[in-house]
Amino acid sequence: MTKLVLICLLSLALVQCALSENPAEALNQHIRVQLQEYEKFLANDDGSHKEELQKLIKIYESALKTEDFAEKETIVKGVTAQFSAEFGAFVQLQLQMDQLAEDIKSAIGFYKTIDASFKADADKAIADLQAMEQMTDFEAKKNAFLNLQTTFRPEFVEFLKKDSLPKIMLDLQNSIQFFETLLAADANIKFASEIAALKAQAQAAMAENVSIDDKQKALFEITNPSNAELYEFLQKKFIEAN
Repeated sequence: MTKLVLICLLSLALVQCALSENPAEALNQHIRVQLQEYEKFLANDDGSHKEELQKLIKIYESALKTEDFAEKETIVKGVTAQFSAEFGAFVQLQLQMDQLAEDIKSAIGFYKTIDASFKADADKAIADLQAMEQMTDFEAKKNAFLNLQTTFRPEFVEFLKKDSLPKIMLDLQNSIQFFETLLAADANIKFASEIAALKAQAQAAMAENVSIDDKQKALFEITNPSNAELYEFLQKKFIEAN
């Protein structure tokens, strides 16, 4: 079942509050950010989720007005129980669409910096990405974005792979550190064996004899485990840690 706890980024807010000298204001900042998102969703809604979005906004507005931190925290924590799984899935999709839009925008920025010797390839990639920005179907847009490199010339793909190797290695190392932190913090953590296996997979992928393609594949599998419950658990822990 889809949880609004991820949608609301509650874990992130509570971590920020714990580290802040003014936890109430830290939580208020989180609430303000979420309100901006929900108000945007409401403005673009076709009416099918109008009532739920209005209710969600009112809950967050009431939390923002509440002065007592414990009461404010209780209001935010109680959001999940007040909405259906269907509405949770709807809001999650809206956030995913926003994230995909940001990824496409970032990719356009990246290809604009490509070496002049591959300008024609980069210009084509930018044109394709700009076309994706006009797509309205999320799955179609996501698949187009994920498969963008399948349209590239082999020489351009090889250039991109070599250029991206340092980033891949850094992401693998960060993944290892993330898994190590989780296991060290709680020996009996849920999914302990699965997390240990992901850590081992990341460590193996960092070996010099592993190709860039295999490193990329391993990184994708590590950051997108097929077990949906494990994926949701790790996403929550990642939010808490950042």
